[in-house]
Amino acid sequence: MATNNTVLDYLKWRGDLTFAADPFNNVDNLILSQLAYVDFDGIVSEKQDEKIGIVEVCEKYWQKHTEEEIMGRVSFVKMSPFLLRPLAASKRFGGMKLSGFVNHVSKDTEAQMAVIQFELDDGTVYVAFRGTDETLIGWKEDFNLSFMNRTEGQRLAIEYLNQNFGSTSLRLRVGGHSKGGNFAVYASAFAEPEVRAQIEKVYTNDGPGFRREITESENYKEVIKKTVSLIPQDSVIGRIFRSKVEPIVVESSARGIMQHDALTWQVEGKRFLRTKRSNDSVLFEKVFDDWLNNVDDSSRRQFVDQIFNILMAAGADTMKQFRNSNFTEMGEVMAVVRKMPKEQQKEIINVITQLLRSGEKNFYEQISISEDLPGFLRSWAARRENALKSLERKKREEADWEDAPEEEETFREQEAAQKEEAEAPADKSGESVSYG
Repeated sequence: MATNNTVLDYLKWRGDLTFAADPFNNVDNLILSQLAYVDFDGIVSEKQDEKIGIVEVCEKYWQKHTEEEIMGRVSFVKMSPFLLRPLAASKRFGGMKLSGFVNHVSKDTEAQMAVIQFELDDGTVYVAFRGTDETLIGWKEDFNLSFMNRTEGQRLAIEYLNQNFGSTSLRLRVGGHSKGGNFAVYASAFAEPEVRAQIEKVYTNDGPGFRREITESENYKEVIKKTVSLIPQDSVIGRIFRSKVEPIVVESSARGIMQHDALTWQVEGKRFLRTKRSNDSVLFEKVFDDWLNNVDDSSRRQFVDQIFNILMAAGADTMKQFRNSNFTEMGEVMAVVRKMPKEQQKEIINVITQLLRSGEKNFYEQISISEDLPGFLRSWAARRENALKSLERKKREEADWEDAPEEEETFREQEAAQKEEAEAPADKSGESVSYG
């Protein structure tokens, strides 16, 4: 059962313990991965050697922003700035220095990559990659992961590590939340050897996985030996694509997709409360895998391009602008689809249909095998599955007859002859008389 203690409570009760007294842990990792979402523009320098303390960062940030402004935002991660004050007031993080802040967003290359460095009192540096922000470009790059082995954001993440740590001799931790976790693993796997040698631990916090081409590479197989994966029990984002890292499943006070908000993850002492994955999370993973197995890269690319062309047709650059635009009604979105060439319309419909079919199939399979549900629901799902199989057999049989009209005519003739023979009068020997 959730205790409703989050990382903010952790800072309140354990913030007085230095890293010398209590070494860096998974909760500390999540705190820093969330801090990467704070808009440090104009506060933290892009240069690695121009460091600024967390106390000064906190003062400057709240001089530029108000709590009302932050609370008015619509985002999974809008609460991240509220970590600044307890971090600055704690012994554990009070001496932390920040530097190397980069926030890159490009429409032309469809890339969104933001990153920052946190220098800790234990002599280590935590490199935190930001997850998906509110920009449509950031969201599109997430979808590009379905058909690209390397997105532009992933390339920039590798470049960042190489440029900043190619000639250093440091103890590094690299991590991130959501897409930031994906970037952390990817960049740590494919950075230059001298950089990889400095990385002690990699963290992905409910971050998506990778295509098979990546997970089967030697670089990936090496980096997962020092990778920690954390996901909530209803994880959706963290179960997209493949990952060979066994995740630590944590409790959340939220439900469904809202568990992606890491500030709802439950903490007890210096550890996360652990649990098992929910049936919903397992079902989603099955649906998504089935969809990937049935839709090729070309179809995925066309689907993603067309969907985001529709979103951007509203003149929006961010999800918030899109939500506030006149395109919030599905009917208006479909009007844009109808203006597309017939082949593009067909492609969108085919991909969505395949996803719905995968979802329906796995949904009923999940019901029929789940012991957590009442028996009558499992029986109903089983009967429905048998009925669908019977219908499929009937369709196959009908298709066979349509493909073989000559065989069908022969069968009809034989059937008529047998009927005629059965109705014919018998001779004296009792045998039937044939008129053929």
